Amino acid sequence: MKNRIVPLIAATFGYTFLAIAMYWPVAILSYVPAVPDSLVPGATALALSQLQEASGQYPLWQPWVFSGMPTVGAFSYLSGLYFPNVLFSLFSLGGMQLQLLHLVFAGLGTFLFLRRAGLEPPASFFGGAAFMLNPYLSAMLVHGHGSQLMTAAYMPWMLWALMRVVQHSKLEDAGVLALIAGFQLQRAHVQVAWYSWLLFAILALFLFVTLKAPLREKFRPLGLIVLGLSCGVAMSAAIYLPASAYAPFSVRGMAGGGGGSAMEYATLWSMHPIELLTFIVPGMFGFGGITYWGFMPFTDFPNYAGIIVLLFAFIGAYAGRREPFVRFFIIAALLSMFLSFGSFFSPVFDLFYYAAPLFSRFRVPSMALLMLYLSIAGLAAAGLGTLLGSRTESLHRPLRYASLAFAAMLLIALAAGGALEGWLRSLFPVPAVSNFDLALMVNRVRIQGIENGALLLGALFGTALLLLWLGLKRFIPFRAAVLLLGALALGDLLWCSVQVVYPSPSSLRSASLVPEDAVRPAFAPDEVTLWLARQPGTFRIYPAGSLFGENKFAVFGIESVGGYHPAKFSRYEELLAQTGNLASPAVLRMLNVRYVLSLQPVLHPLLEPAMEGELRLASGPARVHVYRLQGSLPRAWAALKAERADGLDAVISGLESPGITPGTVFVSPSSPIAGRTFAPASVKILDRTAESSLIEVSSEGEALLVQSEINYPLRWKAEVDGKPAVIEAVNGLLRGVVLQGGTRRVRFHYDRTGFETARNVSYGAFGLAFLMAISGLPSRFARRS
Repeated sequence: MKNRIVPLIAATFGYTFLAIAMYWPVAILSYVPAVPDSLVPGATALALSQLQEASGQYPLWQPWVFSGMPTVGAFSYLSGLYFPNVLFSLFSLGGMQLQLLHLVFAGLGTFLFLRRAGLEPPASFFGGAAFMLNPYLSAMLVHGHGSQLMTAAYMPWMLWALMRVVQHSKLEDAGVLALIAGFQLQRAHVQVAWYSWLLFAILALFLFVTLKAPLREKFRPLGLIVLGLSCGVAMSAAIYLPASAYAPFSVRGMAGGGGGSAMEYATLWSMHPIELLTFIVPGMFGFGGITYWGFMPFTDFPNYAGIIVLLFAFIGAYAGRREPFVRFFIIAALLSMFLSFGSFFSPVFDLFYYAAPLFSRFRVPSMALLMLYLSIAGLAAAGLGTLLGSRTESLHRPLRYASLAFAAMLLIALAAGGALEGWLRSLFPVPAVSNFDLALMVNRVRIQGIENGALLLGALFGTALLLLWLGLKRFIPFRAAVLLLGALALGDLLWCSVQVVYPSPSSLRSASLVPEDAVRPAFAPDEVTLWLARQPGTFRIYPAGSLFGENKFAVFGIESVGGYHPAKFSRYEELLAQTGNLASPAVLRMLNVRYVLSLQPVLHPLLEPAMEGELRLASGPARVHVYRLQGSLPRAWAALKAERADGLDAVISGLESPGITPGTVFVSPSSPIAGRTFAPASVKILDRTAESSLIEVSSEGEALLVQSEINYPLRWKAEVDGKPAVIEAVNGLLRGVVLQGGTRRVRFHYDRTGFETARNVSYGAFGLAFLMAISGLPSRFARRS
């Protein structure tokens, strides 16, 4: 037991030291990312936290962005459904500290997996450090993609748990697998989890093929694996059942529906095979940001592994080519590489796109490189272990050949240096900048990045040869030479990640991490938000231009027709596309927009100046003009006529028509109210919360109540005088209810039953997984007593 615990403790301290040394401003000074992918959802999360505290229930609807949309169903505000957060909350850990903890967790999981695969502690520690120091994880942390990082942290743990089940076939191991799988799914980055489960399936295949046992004895571990995974999936029911129900209504569900546009969406951020050169020369295509000139739309980091890590990986792959776990890493590395090519190498990607469940809903094929990083780390650890245990006399010839190859590379580089630089400069695209001097500077940084990367490559390769030669010649112990080489490889990865996290001014990239005080304006009150929050009644705002994607208004309960969210309603996305981000007064009136915000003065007959003040954002203060939109419809009102309109474009044309009769709405030609007229009515909102509203309607005849809220028929329900009522889709995306004459009370409410049932399933599955995981404790205590 001591032989297992001591290395584990040492590895934990080692990974913690690396994480703190790398991210000391985050760990000690509370630095946070000042990037949209962090600040924008942060504002919504703060608003939802306030809503949960006030209402006493988990919020399922956010009314502040895009005129309203689901929370959990759209993968928003999920931290309360991640069970480990209950434990983390006891220690008051911030979001960035949690990410650092998961980074250490990733290294530790890799260490334990490699130990179970048979590697010695030094090699296993190296593999874990190589995985946690890769630039991809560093970029996730500093660019606001915490869910990616934390989901990826479970990747090696899934493989470790699988090996335990196959090797021991105990119920407690299935319980551990269930907990790990469930927690990973609760972190809710589906694409990263999907890749993790793909690795799991590949390793399971290798393990069962090589398991020396009769066929009937393989059914027990297989059954335990199915039990563990099923329990893990059930643990995440509170997230994935609402999300799967919302998917057909979401822009992301629409994008995965097949067809050319869907394939184009799925292959965004495909990695061109030639960009594999960045694995050894990080600046080959620009290090990121404005200097990047590769084949992806943009990127903030290079995919870098380092020449020494790759040399270790090749040694491990060759030496252990007959070992099942080495073969697993080789197959996984090749598959992940081909998947990352996306549209640039379609056979493998197309096979998965058309045949693999859920795969067509993903984009960013280069995200598959996470599997490659883990595979390279495992193979490099195996290579380091091979060198530590090898006979030195067998290395003389390979070292001689490597030295000759290195000398030839140097001669070629010296002879072709000038011509190569000119050729590379001719390949650079024109930088996307307006200043000619800045364009020259960008190209200068690009070429310097290539030159510095090539020099680093040569220096590392030469140092590696020197260390091995010194070890072979007994100038230093050979084992010490190999360990120094491993430390140099980790230092190389650390150096590259430092460039990602702390870019120098000469790199033309800005730092993402800033003191926490620097981002407080993104959530603090200012003249504009305070003025808007004081205005009476229920209304929405329209942030025009660059303000459209701002979510800060949610913190102050100000509802917007804009905002940012990657999984908005597909119907709303269609509306945005057809109106140029709602640049239509008729549509804004329909959506209950009372105020229009602009950074520039606007002259329009329908816009009346209301105030001018400062709006404080993370990027700095902005002077904002606020205008009142005349003729804006209230949140709930009575329509007088329902005209037929086939499609959203026809609805928009009808709304913008100069001859439209006041009180006219548009419905589908197949709607039962199409072509009908209705009586005038008085409408009064009696009560309203984020998930319900009570409206009193009085009319002398049949009336049509229109509520300017998004029609999500799966969850929003209506009752008239306590009895269920049918909601009609009005103007393409609003809610309408037909009422009989007289005074009626209409209640709209968000149906929570599906979520509450799913959450109970999650709780029950967690309880079952926990009982399974501790099922072996009584027998262990009995043996010790």
